[in-house]
Amino acid sequence: MVLPDTDAGARVAERLRDEAPAELRDFPHASGRPWLLGRWSHERLTVARVGERVVALSGEHDVTEEWLTARLSRTRDMHGVDALVAALAGSTHVLASFGGTVRVQGTATGLRRVFHARVDGVPVASDRADVPAALSGASVDPGRLAARMLFMSAPWPMGWDSVWDTVRAVRPGDHLTFDRNGTARESRWWSPPPPELSLAEAAKALREALTEAVAVRTAPGETVAAHLSGLDSSALVSAAAQRGADVVALTAAQPDVLDDDVAWARRTVAELARAGRPVRHEVLAAAEVPLVYDGILTARDGFDEPFLMQHNREPYRHILHRGQRHDPRLHFAGFGGDETCATAYQWLPLLLRRHPSLGFRHLRAVTAKYRWSWPGVARSILDRSSYPQWLRHAANSLPNHRIDLRQPEFGWGTLPVLPGWVSDDAVDAVRGELRRAAEANPIIDTDRGVHIMLSSIHAGAQITRGFQHIAAAEGVPVSAPFFDDRVLNAVASVRLAERYDPTRYKPLLVEAMRGIVPDATLGRTTKASTPANAVLGSREHRDQLVGLARDSALVRLGIADPAGLRHACHGPIEVEEFSRRLEPTIACEIWLRDHDRAHTRT
Repeated sequence: MVLPDTDAGARVAERLRDEAPAELRDFPHASGRPWLLGRWSHERLTVARVGERVVALSGEHDVTEEWLTARLSRTRDMHGVDALVAALAGSTHVLASFGGTVRVQGTATGLRRVFHARVDGVPVASDRADVPAALSGASVDPGRLAARMLFMSAPWPMGWDSVWDTVRAVRPGDHLTFDRNGTARESRWWSPPPPELSLAEAAKALREALTEAVAVRTAPGETVAAHLSGLDSSALVSAAAQRGADVVALTAAQPDVLDDDVAWARRTVAELARAGRPVRHEVLAAAEVPLVYDGILTARDGFDEPFLMQHNREPYRHILHRGQRHDPRLHFAGFGGDETCATAYQWLPLLLRRHPSLGFRHLRAVTAKYRWSWPGVARSILDRSSYPQWLRHAANSLPNHRIDLRQPEFGWGTLPVLPGWVSDDAVDAVRGELRRAAEANPIIDTDRGVHIMLSSIHAGAQITRGFQHIAAAEGVPVSAPFFDDRVLNAVASVRLAERYDPTRYKPLLVEAMRGIVPDATLGRTTKASTPANAVLGSREHRDQLVGLARDSALVRLGIADPAGLRHACHGPIEVEEFSRRLEPTIACEIWLRDHDRAHTRT
């Protein structure tokens, strides 16, 4: 928790200490009033004080108190904090208290989040939504929660905003400021860098950002565990091996003979050994790894919002536990590589306008790749709808059960779908949420490609935060360097003409990792997809799925229709038809049950 430098803030601190289930650490403002309260397990907290100025960094970094003090001594006001942030590598919350003004900020990617609410009239902030929610007497907003059941995802910012009615989520790239008068303001501190670099120049920047991200988190000779499957995780494993770390790479086999992750992981490890950078490699047999849906009804994770990958909890925990046998300092995960390094074809309309010949060549390639019709492509390319117009169209289209993914979509994204078991009242509530979002015009960038890239990064960071929460509960720190801000700056800096190439797989990452990742691995063009896991998991753990519909918390809240939910949970699992995808429903149901249990105990 972060508190303002006021007597009222000090009274909130006393209340928080009284209500906290365990002892809290306390760091004061220069005035002596409480400033930071909380518990830091695997996070590194560095605090520096110079006169009335105090700055704290919490997260994954290598900053010492001496370095931070030296920087702070040259920082006269809050504007200087931006320069301090620009000098940081890793992933951190930045907290500052300057003579009564308090600033709180997370990361531009969204991995480090900030929430705030008013408690007894006092503005307070936290890295968790449920703490200010409990202190402010918040209730779950049914419309916001129902919006989390949209598939493939809730449009920006509906999936980002808090599900609590009194709690506000600060947008990535914004910081929160408190003053002595009790005013809370959100202001922008980050914007995408100008896209001025060639592919080669941006690749150099990305290479430096990723190798620095690994160096911040581990030292030569130090044992680290790492997931090893696709190109993204291969980049981290290879960078850690080049750093001289003792790397234990873990690859989970899948119950699908077409899954080629194990074969590629073995090839990567063999090539690294030949290059003099040996890696210890363990392959987890498919039979030993839990299937998805295992344990969904018994999970008690205490998330502060629905975790959309709840169904994948047990396979993930199993891999973490295998890695922990080696007592590593941390686990590296390739989360974020897809979001940051795989570009969407929504860049093409702008490319066509600025570079017609190149744009048409790429458009012809992507049209052939997805077997689209040229009339459909033309209609989508020429659609100039604004983001608010698209949100209103999405609202009017709900529940949108007849979506056709074979059609091109060069606009603001695929229209979201509500599952067939959502109640009529919930459909109306989600329509209302979409229309309210349209009125606020929450566009991230007027360029559709930038908007889609950043909203995808923020959504991926949100899911990764959930995985990190699970790992922290197991005593395991999990690092996702692809969500470092310096990585984001590198990938966002590529010139438009070199940003998208439908004939290459993640060309920016491939060029960045050349000489670090083995050439054989850089030539991989496949990405494992494992629907077999879902099908087999639904058979093995049918009792877990059926249990979702038994005394459903979503039904009690009026969000789900009981008969429709029972039918979906008893029937065969669906991986193709979006109106029957269960994953968001699982996330919302399990989270709401957990919340109801905690509320009952209180």
